[in-house]
Amino acid sequence: MSDTRVTINGLRHYLCDGVPKPLPSVTSILSATQSEETQRKLANWNKLNPGVADEAATRGTWIHNSVENYLKGLRVIPPQQYEPYWRGMPELLDSLLGNARVLWSEKPFNQPKWSKYVGDDGVGRIHYYDSKTGYGYAGCCDLIYMNENAEIVLADFKTSNGPYSARFPKKDQNIDDRTRKALISGVFKTKKTRLQLAAYKAAAELCLGIKISKTQIIVTTAIEEFDTQIFTFGENEIESDSKAWFETVKQFYEMQNSP
Repeated sequence: MSDTRVTINGLRHYLCDGVPKPLPSVTSILSATQSEETQRKLANWNKLNPGVADEAATRGTWIHNSVENYLKGLRVIPPQQYEPYWRGMPELLDSLLGNARVLWSEKPFNQPKWSKYVGDDGVGRIHYYDSKTGYGYAGCCDLIYMNENAEIVLADFKTSNGPYSARFPKKDQNIDDRTRKALISGVFKTKKTRLQLAAYKAAAELCLGIKISKTQIIVTTAIEEFDTQIFTFGENEIESDSKAWFETVKQFYEMQNSP
């Protein structure tokens, strides 16, 4: 199958095999459903920090490609500017995946039956579509693997200038103001990524015919204290995330269909 990228109302969509209309990307849905205040703050930040978002995207692409190469047994030598973000990653991957079976790394990994989900651009994309509501989406997940307990885990890699966090820091926690602010910001980053994972979980189960038991966020930063982080979510958390994600999808389509 060859996914074709199209732009509709300024948002990225994909033509997916067996789906009668282009589907918005996961990131397009998340972007379009942000509050006006959040969109305004983001636009202002981009204006005050020209080129930073593009640099972050380039860095993220390098990390993703390097992880894929590392899993294939290839040697990864990071350029100087990315070395702090690669620090600790080989050890983390060895620990996490040493006894695991990788099923997907940006695209099917030793899974020829899934090759139809790789487009002409070499990107593996999965999708979800509900024919009753007409709601759906498409996107590329980072990693799917079966751990030593035969559980299938879906993971997302993130590179960040600051740490991610599962919860807000306590008021009496002994940390400096800069770290406190970074951890507060990290809570919102984690929340957004959990929605992405919920989206990819539903798409992976539909397209690939597998059952996802856990989801994970794998974070790498240039901060030595937080050079690598892993957040793992189980059944109850995934159920909550899935509910929130499909509410977001509904909101997106209602916005698009409103006069």
